[in-house]
Amino acid sequence: MKKNIVFLLSTCLILIFLTGCGKSYFFSETKEIPAQTWTYANITEFEVNVEDITVKYNLLLDITHNVDFPYQNIYIKFHATDPTGNQTVTQVPIEFANKGGVWFGDCGKEWCHLEGFLQKNIQFSEAGKYFFKLEQYMRIEALEGIQSVGLKIEKIK
Repeated sequence: MKKNIVFLLSTCLILIFLTGCGKSYFFSETKEIPAQTWTYANITEFEVNVEDITVKYNLLLDITHNVDFPYQNIYIKFHATDPTGNQTVTQVPIEFANKGGVWFGDCGKEWCHLEGFLQKNIQFSEAGKYFFKLEQYMRIEALEGIQSVGLKIEKIK
């Protein structure tokens, strides 16, 4: 009986430890891509309310693509609008695989999930609502094999 209680308690502690050590995001939203084809017209948009401008943040692309995706990398146009209306547009390359063709991220039989930096170590200048857009910026109009695209923002501790 005592061994069962010790086993149960140790199992619970391990589960708590494992679930409590994952990344924590200030903001996380993912949008499905219709027909798993990311076109020029399909610009994903996100609205984020930022209150704490005293800390720094990492902004990450959250993307899921199929394992047969034909490109090693893609280019993203990352649009940001601050609460005062100032806009910036940045072209960001996102690496999907190494030169040997091995996918980065977590891959299963059909899909790979990848997080890539859009901006590192930034500090927001104003408190309020920020608007972000993610636009595929490749030479072809339709990127087949993209299931979802999202934005994650983490506070840097």
